[in-house]
Amino acid sequence: MLHIVTRLQCVETLSAYILDKDSVLLVEEAVYAINPKHKLHSKLPSQVTVKALQPDVAARGLEAVCATHIECVDFAGFVDLTAEHSKSLTW
Repeated sequence: MLHIVTRLQCVETLSAYILDKDSVLLVEEAVYAINPKHKLHSKLPSQVTVKALQPDVAARGLEAVCATHIECVDFAGFVDLTAEHSKSLTW
């Protein structure tokens, strides 16, 4: 399942619902969690792939503070993620 996280407040709740084969895409305000110094960064699930939508990262000026284990993807990458997963859930 692809978990599309739009709000920061959902990052903490998300970890209780993640399975090993799932992926997480951070979009909108949730991209603030890509910063290792953000209080919710440690709440991102470590057992799955976490990606962030690059235009949202750039719009917030976060490119320089993105954690090295989080890949930024463009809209084509977003489409690829939805194609890889038969189900998605937006938080």
